[in-house]
Amino acid sequence: MKNSILFACLCWVVSVFVTTSVDAGKLHKVKVTAARNSVLILYTQGPKAAGIFKKHGIDLEIDMRPFKGHMAGLPAGEVPCTTYAGTAAIARINKGLDWVIVGGGLTVMQEVFVLKDSPFKTITDLKGKKFASWSTGAGAFKAMRATVLDGYGMDVLKDTEFVQAAPPALLKMLDRGQVDSMFNISSLTIAAAAQPDKYRSVFAPNDYWKKKTGQAILWSAPLVCWRKWVDADKARATAFVKAWTEGYRWLSKPENLRKTVKKWGKLAAVKNDAQRKVYEDWLSKNKMLIIDWDKETRDKQWDFLHMAKKHGILKKIPSKEKYGLILK
Repeated sequence: MKNSILFACLCWVVSVFVTTSVDAGKLHKVKVTAARNSVLILYTQGPKAAGIFKKHGIDLEIDMRPFKGHMAGLPAGEVPCTTYAGTAAIARINKGLDWVIVGGGLTVMQEVFVLKDSPFKTITDLKGKKFASWSTGAGAFKAMRATVLDGYGMDVLKDTEFVQAAPPALLKMLDRGQVDSMFNISSLTIAAAAQPDKYRSVFAPNDYWKKKTGQAILWSAPLVCWRKWVDADKARATAFVKAWTEGYRWLSKPENLRKTVKKWGKLAAVKNDAQRKVYEDWLSKNKMLIIDWDKETRDKQWDFLHMAKKHGILKKIPSKEKYGLILK
């Protein structure tokens, strides 16, 4: 009897280890980049630590880099996929890179901020004033520029005294009165929104597009892949997108965000509880992420691209059927 029990136990132990080994062998290793000091750290590291990617058969490697390094990784072929500046991705596709949009991601959650006590009430009040941004090529900036042109006929590059400076410097310049407004990276947008006694928003691109289409603007950082990587193994690519989508949904729950910020907040530039609460509020209201990439979402986002082309922000628009893949 004892021998039978011992044999059964040994069989169970062996089966567990064999199953674990086989399951581990089935994982597809995929490397992505994520920009430091941004929400990209939160929506990659949090879901990875929660086991979401492994659940879908993906062994995710996250290469955390400064923003420029993050932007350089995908074009250089150092990674097969990542969430990438959307309008920049479209521009590269137009130049011949065989990339495809395969999933949702970071919306244009950045807003144009002024000092709370400033006389500026609307975006048009900034005509002829010092308008500052960290970039003119980032997806979020191009999207903001397009929506201001579309809604108000105002070009923030031509109709203001435009100033470009590093992200941390923008806040200081606004505080000192060296500029009249700022449009900043995601983490510093959160920093401003977390101080309503000091800063005030005069324009939110997402709000403008939601009123027109019912959906925010995805083109800050959708999920972008090399087509050859997708074509090499459609099942792997589909599992990867499903994991990413579940990860967005997971992070949008306050309890999961809190856990993620506790561990990764410093690298994401979440500096205090007030900032964490802004993230929590905006994520729960679907203000930061477009989670599901489906035909309706693709159509609305391509409508945005056509609007941007009309205003000269984009030169041409690639086929949504060819370059906006829906993997299921």
